Amino acid sequence: MLERGARPVRTTSQVVGHLVEGGVSLNDAADTVFTDTKSYSGHLIALCGFDGSGKTTQISSLGAVFEARGYEVVETRQPTTAYRAEPVVRHFLDHGGDAEHAHTLAVMAAADRLKHVHEVVRPALERGAIVLCDRYVFSSLVFFQNRGVDPEFVAKMNAGIPRPTLSIFLDAPVPTLMRRLVERDGPVRKHEERNQDVITGIVDGFRALTRHLSTVDAAWPAPDITQAILNKFDVRTSARAASE
Repeated sequence: MLERGARPVRTTSQVVGHLVEGGVSLNDAADTVFTDTKSYSGHLIALCGFDGSGKTTQISSLGAVFEARGYEVVETRQPTTAYRAEPVVRHFLDHGGDAEHAHTLAVMAAADRLKHVHEVVRPALERGAIVLCDRYVFSSLVFFQNRGVDPEFVAKMNAGIPRPTLSIFLDAPVPTLMRRLVERDGPVRKHEERNQDVITGIVDGFRALTRHLSTVDAAWPAPDITQAILNKFDVRTSARAASE
């Protein structure tokens, strides 16, 4: 029996089974999010992955490259600092919680994302900027599913946001992620960062988003990862230009 307030851990088999057998899959849920069909002169690049996968390092490196190419670069993150500072969010991240708490956070995260898109992302895309976003809606779909929230619910809460030009999943082995987190934060790690089964379920969720995420091996040297992402971006934008 679970202690009151404790969040049941979803094993890898449970997560994958849900993706295949039950309800709406992560891929299908993500398909319904991007109802913004406007064409922008700028480009949104979303970098996803568990903490310790190297998102911050890559955003900094990519930003320098795109600035050298002459672009305005906007480096940002979702959820924003305002969301992360909310006491109910801090408590959940530090101590965990049940599915009811997770639903509350899913709504808060969606509201934070829609506000951020309206105030930061969409205006930058309209100016022709490169927007490098640390996490995007894919992270909400994966993390909240692992916390017991239906991906279809999360998708509905986030509907209407722009589709990224390129969405990257930085994929690292779970032991590597755990080692990096210990090296970075020591004992001061978030609740989910201390549980190998939870991390495995979240990583498997990202791996399942095959229609939406382009995977790059996060165990590669950082410069090689940067170049791989740039290559994917150049191929994607060239193909888009050829079709216009």
